[in-house]
Amino acid sequence: MNPKDTRWCIASTGAIARVFTTCISTSKSGQVGSVLSRTQAGAEAFCADHGGTPCTDIDEALSDADAIYIATPHPMHAELAHVALERGVAVLCEKPMTCAATDTAAVVAAARRHGTPLIEAWMYRCHPQIEHAVQAIRAGAIGTPAHVEAHFGFTAEVEPTHRLRDPALGGGAILDIGGYVMSIAMLLAAGDDQFAVPTSMQASGTLDTTGVDADAHASLTFDGGMTAAIHASITEATGMGTTVHGDAGTLHLPCPFLPESLREGTRGTVIVNGEPTHVDGPMDCFSLEARALTACMAAGTIEPAWPMVTHDASIALAQALDEWRGLLLESTRA
Repeated sequence: MNPKDTRWCIASTGAIARVFTTCISTSKSGQVGSVLSRTQAGAEAFCADHGGTPCTDIDEALSDADAIYIATPHPMHAELAHVALERGVAVLCEKPMTCAATDTAAVVAAARRHGTPLIEAWMYRCHPQIEHAVQAIRAGAIGTPAHVEAHFGFTAEVEPTHRLRDPALGGGAILDIGGYVMSIAMLLAAGDDQFAVPTSMQASGTLDTTGVDADAHASLTFDGGMTAAIHASITEATGMGTTVHGDAGTLHLPCPFLPESLREGTRGTVIVNGEPTHVDGPMDCFSLEARALTACMAAGTIEPAWPMVTHDASIALAQALDEWRGLLLESTRA
């Protein structure tokens, strides 16, 4: 199939769904076929701005779809993904893929069983600054890497019923943005492998009044002794950043998860021992991930190529996030 002929089902009418829908056109990765919402009015309002056929029924929404972009609240991802994969509809699922590692493993198993493409939408991994950073470390630019620091935080001034603060909607810092800092630590600690799994973890943080984790820290150790300190917060506006310390210098990514700190940003920056190198992407990260799914479809593959998050990496990441959440809860009871 020519990517430009891909018919997308957009499952959600929220802000990220609107961003992504615009990027389908930017990346020449198809067109909006259907828009799935809980309410007909919501679907119709979205379609008035972006085109497509409004739907409230998943069967109707997928009836003429080649691909689906799932951007609903986290707990709804798995069910939609399973239905689409069973029908041979390629899936680009917002992160985290599910709220538990066992559920993520089940979605991956479904993709493998049906031979249907599935990508967890860690869009930052599409940008060439990430591969540039990894290759610089592998080439010895900072000597032997020893420690990773990664943070991502903002202040969520929202009501307790908002998805960021509601346990029933998968709220909390770890599920919303913790996967960014955990996944980049697992990538940068991997050496020549695709990802590294923490061999030990310690966690601390604070809970929201609703019970979700509001501010989360973790200290990680990997095989070979490499360590990481990661921080995710919905109560502290830390911004974002990642630094790798080696025995001969440091590598710093000032905007690892959104180039230029913008959803439409295209210019990445990698600073090695104080010297910046600009790494330009051909388009923004959301457009690149749309292109990545259609590339899988065209190639007949079911998962993206490194340095994107592969299926095994999605499962390993979900397991690490489960452990982080569990340890943080234990720490707050101590």
